[in-house]
Amino acid sequence: MSEKIKILFILPSLRAGGAERIVSFIAQNLDDTKFKAELLVIGFEKDKAYSVKNVDAQFLNKKRVLIAIPKLFKQIFKKNPQIIMTSVEHLTAITAINSLWLKKTKFVSREANIKKITKIYHKTSMPLVSRLLYRYSYRLLDAIVCQSKDMAEELKELYPKTSKKIYTINNPITNLVTTEISVEKKIQPSYITVGRLHDEKGHIRILEALSRLKFSFSYTIIGSGPHEQKIRDKVDELKLNEKIHWIDFTNEIEKHLKDSSAFIQGSYAEGFPNALLESCVVGTPVIAYNCPGGTSEIVEHGVNGFLVDNEIELSESLIKLKDFPLQRQQVIESVVKKFNKERIISQYEDLFTKLVNN
Repeated sequence: MSEKIKILFILPSLRAGGAERIVSFIAQNLDDTKFKAELLVIGFEKDKAYSVKNVDAQFLNKKRVLIAIPKLFKQIFKKNPQIIMTSVEHLTAITAINSLWLKKTKFVSREANIKKITKIYHKTSMPLVSRLLYRYSYRLLDAIVCQSKDMAEELKELYPKTSKKIYTINNPITNLVTTEISVEKKIQPSYITVGRLHDEKGHIRILEALSRLKFSFSYTIIGSGPHEQKIRDKVDELKLNEKIHWIDFTNEIEKHLKDSSAFIQGSYAEGFPNALLESCVVGTPVIAYNCPGGTSEIVEHGVNGFLVDNEIELSESLIKLKDFPLQRQQVIESVVKKFNKERIISQYEDLFTKLVNN
């Protein structure tokens, strides 16, 4: 029997977040007859939002990646894995430096966003040294996993020399409990959006579309963020107060999605919209702006929802969905066939095996 491939997954923390959930999920679901996975977390165990009972996990109990570097490098050398996988840009840049002396270890990163949109909506000044380090780290990597085709194409454009290292692997469904569902029909439609309250998420243009509707409805906004007041001011301006329900945080996202008539996504870009995927998993159809990222890879127009380009199309799609509801079982099956755990994990296993064999 061949020896198991040793993989070390490294994360800044296990707080609630897309990268944290997906990477820890991958680590726990690899075939344990072929892979020996370990998880190394820079942050504190008390902060973990996700269970890691199915993988050996170690917490360095440090507040920041920068001050954890000595401990981090020590553990990397001690564990001496065949593959190291990271997901967050600054952690990847620091970790990839080890490839200069760990010649037998393969370094893999998972891209988390569409860079050109992030640059527009998250204007942060970065020291020149950091920018150069980030750029240089891409040369040191053996593989770069993108969550969507758009993300992969953008990266190839930004860093042409990395093209042969880029792989597109969508996020897996991590919360599939059942593939059958029945929900009582509502007297009036109820819509929902889940996401950070930030301009990038497009809440304003969703509200503009909703204000055009002539029938009764309710709209639940789940999330918190820096632009909450701006969104609330728009609600006041459009006189939608009585229709809006605000929830800043809840552990019952699935229940709220299940109880809704449709999930609305107004984002200007998404790496891979997990909340949108989760809505389809529970049978709730989606209406989303056709933005850069993985949205168009999830939404099958007229099957599990609709892709739109403006507020008029969004309001028209809501009317269409009210008059001709999509079958919830059909919505579920549309995503299960493409993003089921077995299919996505298999793609990661194939990549890891290929890297070690080469």
